[in-house]
Amino acid sequence: MITAAGAGGTGVRGTTRGADPTHRGAPGRIGRSLIALGLALALGGCGLIFQEGEPSSAPAVPVEDVAPEQAEAEPAPDSAADFPGGYGTLRQEEISMRLRRGELEVLVTPLAESVTRTTAPDTWERLSALAGTHRSSLRDRTGADAVQLFLVALYSEHQAVPFEPDDLTLVSRGLRFRPLEIRGLTPGWDRLRVGPRETLLAIYAFPDQVDLEREVEVEYQEVRSRDWEQVLPVIQAERGRARARAGGGRPN
Repeated sequence: MITAAGAGGTGVRGTTRGADPTHRGAPGRIGRSLIALGLALALGGCGLIFQEGEPSSAPAVPVEDVAPEQAEAEPAPDSAADFPGGYGTLRQEEISMRLRRGELEVLVTPLAESVTRTTAPDTWERLSALAGTHRSSLRDRTGADAVQLFLVALYSEHQAVPFEPDDLTLVSRGLRFRPLEIRGLTPGWDRLRVGPRETLLAIYAFPDQVDLEREVEVEYQEVRSRDWEQVLPVIQAERGRARARAGGGRPN
């Protein structure tokens, strides 16, 4: 499994790319602070910590690709964000999708408020601030009215592993969506290689048609993760509890 912790980064480098059962997994160490300007993540430890258990991955099957110029109609609504942040209890890994291809492990965290508001207050504040820092500029760079943002973390435990950022895609509603824009958050992202026990982080902007209220699959080259099938019910249940807490005026 993957939890978010890691060596601190001090800069952002952008790269444009075209085109009870509520707790899942063992508790992890999640970085607790986001530098206010959103230009770095301050994370403790030595990379993503991979605990016992394997990411849920399977061979990919063919689906229809969506070209960036076609990704403009029918945006997926974020209407589930109808409660304030600060009332959730979930950890970051409980709202994330995991994938493994050989030595490369991937954690994909949606940054939509309907998802991040279900997390504990410190996690929500960090993820919400990260999304807020980058959303407008990424939307401007892509020319889209709205985008779905995801925090992507890459890690390798034992050896250096090359990676291709553009090969990470999402499958939603039977269509494969490629990233509109990729913005590296940690130094070394542009090397296209993850070193041993190294964590690399980036923000991915996908078309807004990616529907987080339905089945979403993460695909990297020939491997696909269906973790969202398990994650979404946990998020939906926590929304109900968060709404009840908010109605009673009890922040966590």
